[in-house]
Formats: sequence, structure tokens, C-alpha cells
Amino acid sequence: MSVYRLLYSILCYLIFPIALARLFWRSIKQPEIRQHWQNRLGFIKLDQSPRICLHAVSVGETIAAKPLIESLLLQHPSHKLLITNTTSTGYAVAVKSFGQRVEHCYFPYDLNGTVSRFLKSANPALLIVMETEIWPNLLHHCNRSNIPVIIANARLSERSTKKYLKIRPLIKETLICINTIACRSTKDSEHFQRLGAISSQVEVIGNIKFDVSTQTNNTSLPPLKNQFNEPRKIWAAASTHLGEDELILNIFKKLKAHYHDLLLVLVPRHPERFDQVFGLCRDSGYLTQRRSDKTLFTDDCEIILGDSMGEMEYWYSSADVAFLGGSLVNTGGHNPLEASLFGIPVVSGPAIFNFNDVYEILCEAEVAWVENNIEDVTTRVKALLERSEAEIEDAQFNIKKTIESNKGATARLVDLSSKFLTPNK
Repeated sequence: MSVYRLLYSILCYLIFPIALARLFWRSIKQPEIRQHWQNRLGFIKLDQSPRICLHAVSVGETIAAKPLIESLLLQHPSHKLLITNTTSTGYAVAVKSFGQRVEHCYFPYDLNGTVSRFLKSANPALLIVMETEIWPNLLHHCNRSNIPVIIANARLSERSTKKYLKIRPLIKETLICINTIACRSTKDSEHFQRLGAISSQVEVIGNIKFDVSTQTNNTSLPPLKNQFNEPRKIWAAASTHLGEDELILNIFKKLKAHYHDLLLVLVPRHPERFDQVFGLCRDSGYLTQRRSDKTLFTDDCEIILGDSMGEMEYWYSSADVAFLGGSLVNTGGHNPLEASLFGIPVVSGPAIFNFNDVYEILCEAEVAWVENNIEDVTTRVKALLERSEAEIEDAQFNIKKTIESNKGATARLVDLSSKFLTPNK
């Protein structure tokens, strides 16, 4: 063991009790977090069938991986597929999306004993990690056990690269353990190579998120616009973070002065904030209904709190305009394609560094806009709500054309994966 990984491992063991205590503390309000907590220690019960293991941290990564998962199930039926998640929300989406067609468990903590136990039980023929998960102990044990590893849809912002450069010796020796780093863009490739990846490891295959298709809505509700006696303009504010909901409500107040029939669908990113955000909506003076009440929405409803899981497609399919959260606070934004797939324009705040490449493509096509402040967001949303039917049709055509012209990363990833898999392995 190198001195760098030794120091890293010691640090992991020191903070492990804190991480475990935090897990159980959070589970007081969210009991589902405590579900299968033994998985995080590497305890899983699986047979020794040939298996592909795909890790997706949370909801966004799980949704992005859907076309890849479907393709792997189709192309490699002799291998079982294990999906691992870090968050309970990601786990819930994986279970809801794939059910018994795949295996599920939580991702283990990056401790030597834990990852060794996990790999022994899972016995993967291939490990696919979505986006940017660089775990030194896990990847070292994969390398030692001759388990090939692919980082799929690999992304690394300039900001993250600068942080990793501070511990470059550890990152460099970890990257060497990876067989293929399949990057979204040339910039991502350059960032990985700055950290020590060699050119033969890195391939630019495009962004898998352009391959995501619209999903069937698993909801008992009829289409949202059909629930009202009169036509309504609908603004969906999705994946909002702490500090953003108040800003969205202020923007909504300004927009309501021009559009009295405007309906806001507000969907916080984290379930533990649902009650808090409901209180903010109620205190704002607008009539607010919760999706979790499982009733039809009334004509006098002004705000819908989307406090449900796995139903963003339902909200996007009814919206006239979408706002993507995590962008008016310094979180880095969320994937605008999840809304664009439904032919609606996307507005964002300035902090979109996690999705710069996607926004660059969508903004150039004038189907998404990144604004500098809440005043500019207000102005942009107002302008988009005022579009004519002809302008809406033109925008929908542009969105479809833009997405279609950027597809193909999934097929390239499946080809890369097949190099490491044999039917009888």
C-alpha cells in the first residue's frame, strides 16, 4: 500500500463512525435511509453468477443510466446486473424503474475491509461507475482482483480538477486502476489527464444524457392541465435547494402580477425538505396543495408542492417553462435535458458548472437560457410564457433536432463494455 492510500485509509477509518452516526441521525426523519444499512458495510447476499455492477450515486445518475442499463440487459442476458446507489432517493428510483429485472443494493463505504467484502460477494465481471466517483480503495481492490472498471459519462469540471490537484499523487495512482475513462467532452478528457490519466485510458464518447427518452408516467393522476376547468399556464421549478425556494416564490409573485392563472409546481431536490418548503409556500399566502395528499388539484390552486418521488416526467410533461434548481445557489445545477425531452424551454441561474457542456449545446440552439440573477430569470420566464403557438412549435422542433444530433453515447458505451465481457464468463 502506498503512503498516500495508507493516509487516505486511516482518514476513512477515523471518519467512519461519524458517517455511520450521521446515517442513523438522518434516518430518524427518513427511515428509508436506514434500509439495508448493512450494504454500506459490504454485506450483501448474492449468488456467484456472472454479473455487471453499475454504480449510480443518486437520482440524476440513475436516470441518466437508464438507456445504458436497458442496453446491457438486452446485449448481455447471460450476466446479471447489480445497480448500486449511495442515496435512498437514487435507490428508490432504481427499484421503481427496473424492479426485479436487476439486483439492488447500497454502495459500500470506501474502507479496505468493506470494499473487499463487497467485491467478494458481488463478484463483478465488470464495474461501471457513472460520472465522477473516484474511490481509491475500491478501485485498488478491483485492479488487484482483475475486475475491469469503466467510468461512464465521465465528467470533471475545472473547479473539481483544481480540488483534486491538491491530492494529485493519490488521484493519479487511483486513475491508473481504471481501464477506460469514457468522457463526455474533450474538456473532461483534458481534466482527467491533468490529474494523471494516460491518453490510452481516455476516450471521448459524448454525453449519455442525450440518449435518455421520455418515460411512461407511473402516476394515478390524469394529465395536470386536464384537472382544471380553464386553461392554466404552468411553471415547473425543479430540484430546488436550500435557499432557492424563497427566491422562486419571489419570482412567482412578480409573474402572478402578469399571469393571474399561473400555476407554480415546486419540486424540492431533497425529501427531508418537503415539510419546510410546504411551510414557505403556505406562508407566502398562495393556496398550496401537496402531491402527497393524492387528490385532484382544484381550480383555485396556485402552487403544487411536488413532494413525491419519480414523478418529474409528469410535471415536465404539463409545464410551459421549467426552471432547474441548484443554480441560484452554488450547487452546480441539474440536468436540463430531463425537461428538454418534453419540448419545454429551460431557464437556469448562473451556477451550472456540473452541466456546462449540456447547457452550451442547448443555449446555442436557443432552447435553454442561463441567467445571471433572479431579475433576469424573472424576465426570461415571463418572455417564454408569452410565446405564440408558432414560436412554441419552432422551439419544440429545435429541441428535438438538437437532442437527436447529439445521441449515440450509449451505443459506444455498450461497445466498450462488451470488450470486457464474454457470454460464458
